[in-house]
Amino acid sequence: MPEDEWASRRNPVQEDMSMQQRVWRFERVGWYVLVIIVLLALAGLFGNGPLSDAEVVSPDGRVKVEYQRLSRSGTTDNLYITVRGEPGQPVEIELEGSLLRAASIETMQPEPQRSMSHGPALLLQLGTHKDGVATLYLTLRSDHVGTLEGVVRAGPRSAVHFSTFLYP
Repeated sequence: MPEDEWASRRNPVQEDMSMQQRVWRFERVGWYVLVIIVLLALAGLFGNGPLSDAEVVSPDGRVKVEYQRLSRSGTTDNLYITVRGEPGQPVEIELEGSLLRAASIETMQPEPQRSMSHGPALLLQLGTHKDGVATLYLTLRSDHVGTLEGVVRAGPRSAVHFSTFLYP
């Protein structure tokens, strides 16, 4: 490019081309940052997407919990709990943690055969299928902002710890 094309001119308007080039560079960086934020949001950084979906399994493989790692305050989130037990025999699970204290349980499917409070925890008895698997679907809503933790137990060695972060 000719050198005089990038030189500052005085007529018809006084310009500062070095300042103008810095402004253009700043604009380009801003556009790239906006595109990255939109792509991360689509990927689930702010809830409901591959970055947000999480699954934890107990060391013995008996308990599996699927949940949202990242979510927004005031929205509903699904929590899927799968427990392996004896075929046709009920299994007991214990739910506890700040997640269940700060969130309200809006739905619980299927309804447990028995439920009772056990100190700060909720103790549920679920029926199993012929293959010995019991699945519990919970819908939770919380107005909390920050990190909430949960624990699901199906015995002393079958415990799963998980946490979710709620954006405002």
